[in-house]
Amino acid sequence: MSQTHIPDDNQLILRVREGETAALGILVERHREYAARIASRFMLGDDDICEVVQDAFIRVWKHAGDYDSRNRFTTWFYTIVFNLCLDRMKSLRRKGWRTTGYNPSDMDLPAAPAEAAGSYDREVITGAVRMYAAELGEVQRTVFILRDLQDLPVEEVCRVTGFDAVKVKTNLYHARKYVRERLMKGGYL
Repeated sequence: MSQTHIPDDNQLILRVREGETAALGILVERHREYAARIASRFMLGDDDICEVVQDAFIRVWKHAGDYDSRNRFTTWFYTIVFNLCLDRMKSLRRKGWRTTGYNPSDMDLPAAPAEAAGSYDREVITGAVRMYAAELGEVQRTVFILRDLQDLPVEEVCRVTGFDAVKVKTNLYHARKYVRERLMKGGYL
């Protein structure tokens, strides 16, 4: 009986450094869906999400030599995705475009029932949370998305964004407070 050794991300990125495209293919398979989920949380449209994910893996290929193996691959990779999302959003704003996804003026959520506040299904509430997150300022939206919507620990959010823990926690507190107040005002809670 032979056991197949499944390389971890650090082993794969070292193989990518050596020019092994198959190793990059494995990383793409492992991380493309999560990268797309991160990009979608930044309210980018489908085409923009695809471009961010593709660009992220192109950067992994081109900059594999910059990877510090003392750190987790996912932290390095998600930092790349995060920065590409911010760059994409800035580019779209410069062109006068709004990011798509959960623009508050475009949302068509049902009104909260007067007699049964909080009776919405999870999907409707998730849509409302994302809609209200879109109203936050860039820093608050960023930490809210990474921490609360992507479930990254605070330490990881700090590494991905470059913000210190105080900045992350303070902005997260204000973002949560704003979203909670909007949900309550809208009758979702």
